[in-house]
Amino acid sequence: MSRFIKAFVSSVLILCLCLSLFGCKNTKKLNAEAETLSKEFFDAVLAGDTGKLITYINDPSVTENDIEEIINPSGLNSEQEEYLRIIRESMNYTIDYTVFDKELNIAFVNASFTYADCYSEEAVEADDLDAFTAAMVNAPDYILSTCAEVDFSGETPKIIDAYDVIGHVYGFASEDNRIMPGLLSDYYTDGSLVLAPKGVYTNTDTIGVRLNFDASLYEYRFVPGVTYTVSMGDNVLYTSDVIRLEDNSVRLDYSAEVFSDIDLNEDGFLEAGTYTFMVFDEHYNDIARFDCTVENEEIEKEEIVFKELKNDYYLANLVYEFKDSELMANSYVFMSGWWDYDGTSVGKSAFASNTKTLGFSLAVSSDNDTELYYEYYFSEKASFKGINDVEPLFESSCKPSIYDDQACYDLDFTPEELKPGYYGLVVYGDASKKHIVFQAACLVVKETSDVID
Repeated sequence: MSRFIKAFVSSVLILCLCLSLFGCKNTKKLNAEAETLSKEFFDAVLAGDTGKLITYINDPSVTENDIEEIINPSGLNSEQEEYLRIIRESMNYTIDYTVFDKELNIAFVNASFTYADCYSEEAVEADDLDAFTAAMVNAPDYILSTCAEVDFSGETPKIIDAYDVIGHVYGFASEDNRIMPGLLSDYYTDGSLVLAPKGVYTNTDTIGVRLNFDASLYEYRFVPGVTYTVSMGDNVLYTSDVIRLEDNSVRLDYSAEVFSDIDLNEDGFLEAGTYTFMVFDEHYNDIARFDCTVENEEIEKEEIVFKELKNDYYLANLVYEFKDSELMANSYVFMSGWWDYDGTSVGKSAFASNTKTLGFSLAVSSDNDTELYYEYYFSEKASFKGINDVEPLFESSCKPSIYDDQACYDLDFTPEELKPGYYGLVVYGDASKKHIVFQAACLVVKETSDVID
């Protein structure tokens, strides 16, 4: 080979080596430039900075509002907004690697966005925001791979898929997450005053409303609770705590039993006047308003009268008498009766003298939760003569207890000693004990039972 040819070949080899080295250095430089540009973009994605993100969009038909709708969709309620906020606050990202395609003149910057796994079983089954927050604290990372494509074919490098990356990273914001859409008021169907269909209560220590919601409400998660106020004119008498909805009906009361600071008149009734219930969801969005009137009438205590019956009648029959048609309509007589707590019954309405507890179980419909007031009296004679002139042996009040979907008033009396004779149970529907709604009587005989000591 001639010296010229050798020199030419050597020059070509050196040139190729130089071009190879230049190409390698140029790729590294472009990759670094692509990663710098992508990091700025990913930072804006992480921050949800729509003003910054719009500068990366090359499509003139895409607006900043379009990006905002991806990151923070409009029309969300408080629960939905909080759900998305919790996820966004757990987000982070890392740039994994960059690949440069010489033919396309595009650098592919691959990154991993992570956030607490909102798809974990605990997070998906959370039925309120507190449970969801706790689930997200303990959740592993959910990893979402994405890629920014940096095009170097123009005068300046540009990210050409920015809009797609934003939509991919924030895809969770548009998913059906079963969180209740809209406001709780959208699911409110109707409501009414409890036991006052015409809006008027007479001689009462309790007023209240019942709200009904569409059953579809409970197909969703994160259903907000309700709260309510009770007022007279401009004077707010009571503001409730948040009440969680457990079914599609809820009762809201203003009651002397529940709120000890309520002023009652001498008969134990609410003061006369116009009361207003204002009902809201827990974010103070209006749901309903109810106005009612409380009227007080002078009433006299009804006289206690027991029928005089022979002993064998107490042994063979259940002795009771309804004095109130409304209570009777809501009671199950076939399931009611004197309850044999001690195994000492000697008849339908008769007990041995070693009985420790007398108790009448009055079974009622399960939606009845009115409080009843009761007294026990004693008489040596079945006539109960003079009973209105003596003090009761015992007095108390109760609401129904629930036993396997059955509601019962447990009208119990446990004295230190039960003398043989006649015991009368008088039940009232009002705290002043003037209106008798039910009476029952039983006999305690001298004999004793071997069932108890």
